[in-house]
Amino acid sequence: MQTTRSFHRVLVTAALGFSAACHDSTGPMPAVAFDARHALQRIDPLAAVLDQPIFRSFQGALSSFETFFRSTPPAAVIVMPSRGAFDLHLTRSLAPAAQIRASAIPDGVKGKTFVFDETSRTYVVDPTATGAPASGVRFILYTWDALNGPTSPLQRIGRVDIFPAESPGNGSELTEVVVFRETPFLVAADFITMHQTAGGVNTFGIEGSATDGFTVDVVDLNGTESGTTGQHRLVYNTTLSSSPPGTSAVEQITSDQATASQTGRLELSYEGHKLTDESVSSGAEVKFDGNLYARVLFAPTVDDQTQYLKPDGTPLGQQEVADLNAVLERAIVANFFWISLAFP
Repeated sequence: MQTTRSFHRVLVTAALGFSAACHDSTGPMPAVAFDARHALQRIDPLAAVLDQPIFRSFQGALSSFETFFRSTPPAAVIVMPSRGAFDLHLTRSLAPAAQIRASAIPDGVKGKTFVFDETSRTYVVDPTATGAPASGVRFILYTWDALNGPTSPLQRIGRVDIFPAESPGNGSELTEVVVFRETPFLVAADFITMHQTAGGVNTFGIEGSATDGFTVDVVDLNGTESGTTGQHRLVYNTTLSSSPPGTSAVEQITSDQATASQTGRLELSYEGHKLTDESVSSGAEVKFDGNLYARVLFAPTVDDQTQYLKPDGTPLGQQEVADLNAVLERAIVANFFWISLAFP
């Protein structure tokens, strides 16, 4: 996605430590057995960035203030995770979605700051506040309870600014979203969403970064949406990587509403290794450095159990299954934070 972006001006320099194994460059690397718990340790920093309370507040508050900057297209659908995160094409269900577009912000609220009103349990304009982007809006973020929303008494923890970004002039619409954490102060995220429609195909994407002050996540997402009502076809390509390069989670998802089918592939890279989880007929295959680690046979009914089989056909142990699911789910949930913001 080619964009003119301003998020680089606030990209936080992070101190990243990576351990490098020493190998003889003249000889082949010895085969390494897959260790799911070690893989989780290496992948976890990517996902941990989004564990911060400021992101929990931002994600939770979307439903409260989305009407001010989200534009919901007719019959919109998006793939979202449900049940466990491991079964790539069976663990996502279609749910309503919307677009983050600065053009959807009403003229009457541009330049305004919104605060949460405990009496009405909604966001209202603070007439005394200053500093909001002139062409956009600012929302104050608070400590968030998953069931009740902002906690009482209100505890302010940051803010989010949403405003139009400079367009490259190719017909695409760019919207910049900047999330600020207040204590200690940090630009926790700065990203741009892109939307463009041509020839009946909606193209969308996200470029930007998020950080906890230690790890910087760089996100690069692109996709397409096509088809009429009941015939939607969605394609997502998401890359979440650390900066400087070292660890990454790359996920491709295709959802075809007409055939009620979904397929996907997840690739985790760390320390020179690759763990892949790819949809195949009736299940998935998990490979480590190109070698089959497990076959997954999805349960045909809710009353049956999903089977996890080693290459020789014997079942994985319960702890092996739990450890494998933990590392895959950690990466998938992190990717879906961005996917849920990028609907076309």
